[in-house]
Amino acid sequence: MTGRIKPTACPQFGRGCTPEMPLGALMVSSEGACAAYWQYGGARAAAE
Repeated sequence: MTGRIKPTACPQFGRGCTPEMPLGALMVSSEGACAAYWQYGGARAAAE
């Protein structure tokens, strides 16, 4: 993982990949970038 894009730029973020159905380590771990982004407002961005 190189951090080249924000989680919301990932086509799976909030669609195929959520904390309930994670596709990778960054959403599985509560400390992962995707999970943290989801928890602190990224879920709203994914809905847009």
